Amino acid sequence: MAVSERLATRLNNVPGVTSADIVDWVAEAVAESGITEEENENAVLYLALSIGYEVIASNAAHYFKYTDGEESVDKSNVYDNYMQLAKESRKQYRKYKRGNGASQSHVGRADCR
Repeated sequence: MAVSERLATRLNNVPGVTSADIVDWVAEAVAESGITEEENENAVLYLALSIGYEVIASNAAHYFKYTDGEESVDKSNVYDNYMQLAKESRKQYRKYKRGNGASQSHVGRADCR
């Protein structure tokens, strides 16, 4: 399945996201990373997803909180939620760019040698 199809599947319930947006985000991810879909499909996917989340967040930045008596509407956290998703997607992008999502860490020696 192509990156654009995978993005469309992930974002199909997000209002206002069009297929043209998805194509633009994939193209921007390829341009920014210098990696093609053929070279590393997952890295391109996560970078395009991050770009998409950032765009969605910036479109939601004007959302508000409103209270009137017993009625209340709070959409003020939509921006923060999408930016957190963008941050996590960038993290996944960096993992896949380094090498198929694998990561290792090593604790230093106790004797500092």
